[in-house]
Amino acid sequence: MSGRRLWLILVLAFLVLILLRPRAVWAEIRRLRRQGGLTLGLLVAVILAYLLYGLYMAWQTGGYGTW
Repeated sequence: MSGRRLWLILVLAFLVLILLRPRAVWAEIRRLRRQGGLTLGLLVAVILAYLLYGLYMAWQTGGYGTW
């Protein structure tokens, strides 16, 4: 599947969701904006955990010394 086709499918799915339930979608967007700090904190924590896991795996396999 090409990138252009994937973007088209995602945009169409988003539009269908908005057209079917606009109040619920907007309420969810408002709720996420109110909890922005928590959402950002969780996202950063997940990214840091993934980075640390990758560094640990590189260290264990010996790939860290070749950098």
